[in-house]
Amino acid sequence: MSAASRKQPPHPQVTQIELTPDELTSRKVGSHHLQAAVEALHKDGMVVLSNAVDPAHLDKLNERMVPEAKELYSRATTHRNFGNETGNIQQEPVLEDGYIFDDVLANPWATDITQCIRPTSTSTSPSAVPFGYCVNINLVATSAENGATEVWLGSHLNDTTTGVLLETDPDTGHRRIRADLQGRRRNELGCPPVQPSLPKGALVIRDFRLWHAGMPNRTDEPRVMLVSVQFPSWYRSDLKMKLPASIKDKMRWGDLIPCAEWMPEGYDYLKGAHDHDFTLLP
Repeated sequence: MSAASRKQPPHPQVTQIELTPDELTSRKVGSHHLQAAVEALHKDGMVVLSNAVDPAHLDKLNERMVPEAKELYSRATTHRNFGNETGNIQQEPVLEDGYIFDDVLANPWATDITQCIRPTSTSTSPSAVPFGYCVNINLVATSAENGATEVWLGSHLNDTTTGVLLETDPDTGHRRIRADLQGRRRNELGCPPVQPSLPKGALVIRDFRLWHAGMPNRTDEPRVMLVSVQFPSWYRSDLKMKLPASIKDKMRWGDLIPCAEWMPEGYDYLKGAHDHDFTLLP
């Protein structure tokens, strides 16, 4: 058999789960979907709930946040993630009554899943176990065309015995995953990165250790993505999200314990915060 005719292994695909009407009504994930989600997080480091957020909530946020994104982008003082040459800016969510929703900030189905995750390693190093999950919600449908996040499925299990994970990119001066490790996953392991196309209303749960990258948006409209982080109770961190004090007793947090700094009315959320330290405290 020639090399050209050899059957190539299929590229990895993101697991997408569509919640049932019963799950949506009860605000609980059934056992079969819990099993599928936990297996995907262990194997791939990522799972998608394709209909976990009300599209009407996203439309309302998008109508407000896109003009704000354009305003921030036009300011010379706005912080650009990964260098001034990029269009990647950090934008804080709207902190006003009527723009904060349970299924966005404290999604019950996402919490059901993250609470099922338990460390599978006896290592004492937090880097060897799932120590945090990012919950990502795009305000619009995503594809490679409008800059869907690039993810390397399975990379959260990368063999740390290979030594240092990061290196400095000689072209940009920014830190990146070592080129040889990228090449090994792409070529030897047959696990190239993917940019999953996701419908509006999808929610992504991503292992904090998963390799990922922001990608160019080739459209004329900003693509706003909301991010929150869930840590297990044993992970010691001083990180807090800024939330309006007016919603303190109105949110349905479920089993989540909010790590929040409660802000007074009139706080300028567009000032933003750009320095985040995710280090495990002593």
